[in-house]
Amino acid sequence: MGGRREFTRSQKVAMLKRAMDARGCIRCEGCGLNVSGKVVEFDHVIPEALILNKEQELSIEDGRVLGRDCCHRAPGTKTARDLAAIAEAKRREARHLGIRPLLSRGFRRSAPQLKASRPLAKPAAWRRDDQ
Repeated sequence: MGGRREFTRSQKVAMLKRAMDARGCIRCEGCGLNVSGKVVEFDHVIPEALILNKEQELSIEDGRVLGRDCCHRAPGTKTARDLAAIAEAKRREARHLGIRPLLSRGFRRSAPQLKASRPLAKPAAWRRDDQ
């Protein structure tokens, strides 16, 4: 089983050219916002964790240019939905394979920490200002 497949530099350049409008501005392929000069990320259309055939090469159709703040990492957007779908797929796979979660009672609760019997009357020697 291979690792995560990433887009090559030439594929990223091709995706950036595809995302450019007539004026040369880079547009987010998710919402259409002008992301020229901002951080863009190259997103897998189908989350990489959900792909079964990892040996197949990536193409530029497998990815798109998204703005980090508008569509890719903002709360409730693409990445959040992908993480939920990946977690559900892993739960279904585990259920299919008969893997059950470990049942544990956890750790025993520790005794409460005792308070100091009396506060320090004088400051520590290393904190004295008169030396």
